[in-house]
Amino acid sequence: MSSERYLFLIKGSLVMAQPVTAPETGELLVGLLQQGFVVGPLPVWAGNAEQALACYEPLAQRQAFADVLTGGAS
Repeated sequence: MSSERYLFLIKGSLVMAQPVTAPETGELLVGLLQQGFVVGPLPVWAGNAEQALACYEPLAQRQAFADVLTGGAS
């Protein structure tokens, strides 16, 4: 199974996974950023968007924990 890199687009509690190399990614990013979405700091490699989203919560929790340990979060 092949995998590709996914970005997370976040607005409030909504999280979307978007493959970086998909042809529509550039236009989609521009539109979503204009609507107030932000790009999450933790890209992942996954076989599809569902797998990427399954990785998001554990990664976000680990990043938050690392930020607290290093003093990076307030």
